[in-house]
Amino acid sequence: MTTVPDAPAPRVLAWIEGRGVVVWAAALAVVMLPLTVVALVQLPDPPLPGAAIGWILALCTLLHAASFVARRVPVVAFGIGSAAMLGLALTTVAGSSTAGLMPSAAAYLLLVWQVAATQPRRLSRAALAVGLVGAAVMTAVDALSQRAGDPFAIAGEFVALGGIVTAAWALGALARQRRAAADLAAAERVRRAIADERARIGRDLHDVVSHGLTVMIAQAEAARMLVDEPRAGEAIDRVAETGRTAMRGLRGMLRVLGEETAAPLAPAPSVEALGELIAAASSPERRTDLVQRGTPRPLAPDAELALYRAVQEALTNALRHVRPPMSATVELEWGADTVVAVVADDGGAGHLDASPGGTGLLGMAERVGRAGGSVGVDRGRAWRVRVELPVEAER
Repeated sequence: MTTVPDAPAPRVLAWIEGRGVVVWAAALAVVMLPLTVVALVQLPDPPLPGAAIGWILALCTLLHAASFVARRVPVVAFGIGSAAMLGLALTTVAGSSTAGLMPSAAAYLLLVWQVAATQPRRLSRAALAVGLVGAAVMTAVDALSQRAGDPFAIAGEFVALGGIVTAAWALGALARQRRAAADLAAAERVRRAIADERARIGRDLHDVVSHGLTVMIAQAEAARMLVDEPRAGEAIDRVAETGRTAMRGLRGMLRVLGEETAAPLAPAPSVEALGELIAAASSPERRTDLVQRGTPRPLAPDAELALYRAVQEALTNALRHVRPPMSATVELEWGADTVVAVVADDGGAGHLDASPGGTGLLGMAERVGRAGGSVGVDRGRAWRVRVELPVEAER
């Protein structure tokens, strides 16, 4: 099974949508709930009875509790929070109008944000509508209890409350749009990486087949010069002509695919070339070593190419993204049915950027998977890439 790291979403956004919601809920509970207690004890004139204080505190506690579970069940949490806010909005406090304006009511904004950030548009807009209705209810209760004769103050209060709810909703909707854009961008990167790797596979296929056909044609023409029998010469001529036809057909197909085929033919990279690749990657500050175990076995051309390209990509990632001094090791273990290549670095002095690996690992996985193998990637302070490919059966 092929496993590669997903394309990372923006880390700040992912943190806010994940544990950040719980952190905000905890911060609001720690700060706003004590302020609510102080407001209930000091503001009312005359003082509230103990039952009223207990009722308001119970609703505020329920509201804060809902904000803690909003990450996992945002719709349910919003429903519970809306019910708590309705109870607070319908409760009047002498000297402070409706209890819906208590400091703990700020937790309700987090619930609105979470629904807007995670739910489809229909539910998101419904949450906004519920929040605006709640603002209207609080304004109405406040008007009946405190400001019945001041229409400008009533309108201003509704605009202020509605604006706060709308702002929380808009920030959540923006977060959802950003996440959707990040998902689309990640999907596009994956698609392009796979398409690019398939194009490279096509070029490598051209190198392998063309080189083999060129050698076959050359050998057939040489044999033709050495054979006196006319019928044998005719058969060899047909072999050479078949090879030329296959070459023309292969180049024609690659031209249709938009691939450049005018480059000189050369043998495709092989397992034997890994030593040169690893030696070329070494420097005084970047040490690379090759360790082989077992007896090398023949590989199919696509598997051999996939092994070489996978080691090349893993080494490139280590050299590009790990701060020197660093060391990397390439281990090849030959078994009866498979060959396993492990490329691991020691983490060096840390990563040179925040997103090592890019889309090269996706292309590696595509190539190895098409050759019948698998890729596994472990990432942390150091990287470890494991590639397993089948060997050809002995004949």
